[in-house]
Amino acid sequence: MTERADLLVIGSGPGGAMTACLAAEAGRDVLIVEEGAFWPIDSAPSFSLAEMDQKYRNGGLNVTFGGTSITYLEGRCVGGGSEINAALYHRPLASTLAEWREQTDIEDFGPDSLTPHFEAVERDCEVNLLPYGNGPASALLQRGAGEMGWSTREIARFWSYEGEGPRAGLLTGRRSMSVTLIPRALAAGARLSPQTRVIRLLRNGRRITGAVVERGTAEGHRERVTIEARDVFVCAGAVQTPRLLRRSGFTHNVGNSLQLHPMIRITARFREDMNDTSWGVPTEQVDQFKPGLTLGCSYSSVPHLALWMGAELGNKRAQLRDWKRTGIFYVAVVGTGLGKIRDIPLVNEPLVRLPLTAADLARLGEGLLRLGQLLFAAGAEALSNPVEGGQPIRTAAELEALARALPQGKMAVSTIHLFSSVPMGQNEAVTAADSHGRVHGTDNLFVNDASLFPASPAVNPQGTVLAVARRNVLHWLG
Repeated sequence: MTERADLLVIGSGPGGAMTACLAAEAGRDVLIVEEGAFWPIDSAPSFSLAEMDQKYRNGGLNVTFGGTSITYLEGRCVGGGSEINAALYHRPLASTLAEWREQTDIEDFGPDSLTPHFEAVERDCEVNLLPYGNGPASALLQRGAGEMGWSTREIARFWSYEGEGPRAGLLTGRRSMSVTLIPRALAAGARLSPQTRVIRLLRNGRRITGAVVERGTAEGHRERVTIEARDVFVCAGAVQTPRLLRRSGFTHNVGNSLQLHPMIRITARFREDMNDTSWGVPTEQVDQFKPGLTLGCSYSSVPHLALWMGAELGNKRAQLRDWKRTGIFYVAVVGTGLGKIRDIPLVNEPLVRLPLTAADLARLGEGLLRLGQLLFAAGAEALSNPVEGGQPIRTAAELEALARALPQGKMAVSTIHLFSSVPMGQNEAVTAADSHGRVHGTDNLFVNDASLFPASPAVNPQGTVLAVARRNVLHWLG
């Protein structure tokens, strides 16, 4: 079977959704292919095991290999990572964008050129602050930071609060791609093919002629289809995009520079109730130590608490009876390791090797120390220990001893922020694509997702992905 399109967009997360939306609204014939299924935004409770089974790749069980394994999360559904993350929105610091421009020689790039694109994203995807104050977990974080003399800030979200109140659940207003840019693309005539995996791109000299895909049928079978296209945008994320490019013969600076934000989570038990899941993800962050270090609090449902309590707390069932007095808190840092992504033949899984460096361990230790100081100042009775076999932390001395000597390979480290595996810029010695995402050595193959970042944005990356993708696709449209 053969299908045709002016533009083939591979992946429907933030980069792919923005690409498809603007191209379709400009009158192009667009086909979006997505490996995952198309689930409604309310198909499962947010942050539930059912949602992980539906919308996460491998149910969230993806790991890097190195001295310390890092669990990473990827969306695998229409809308990609925007369907499963906390929906927090940041603009990166102007200094970060300037560093990127200089690092890889990116043309027409910086705060001035990107500001209109950030403003459009904020308008079109409904970036908002909470209209009626913040929840008890965020208030506790503010209290502890205040005791330490540190600044905090509420982070805006891709969220609509219309019709919601502080007791209404706050988990229905997410403005993910499946309810914003994907419907706009479809209304403009784009076609969407979910449950469709791209096997390889087809090439004729400098031009990509299309792709071979495998698609699920209504009868539960898989069929192979050739898609012919004039132009191709690969927007499958920082792991899957380089996998596909390398599988298709593109290896120059592809999949050799993956970066991420390592994160450690701990639980803290307080004397009073502070955990109210009806508020959703707490949106307050400590910004005193940014951009290198961020402290915050996570959604703290009972299953999530059980996951992050660690084995050292003994009888979890007894501990979880006090779940309203217990919350999950995190430290996230800008990682310094560079990872490599390779395909494992026959098993359809990647091999991701990335070191957690000595600098990363030192920064995580600093973050745990500061986070623990904040939580004790806010009234915490005990903190869980992120080190395998470690005892609960109840004193400042125990906290300081832990922070000084975090061990490789004995901690639960995770991330949901991955980028920089197909860096962009005019310096071909260190980049894989040009200043607007066109893969070097090709005329019509583009990348338009977090893979393009030359380095870490030091903040939640979704807003930057959307703004850069908007910039790139408008350049392509002329």
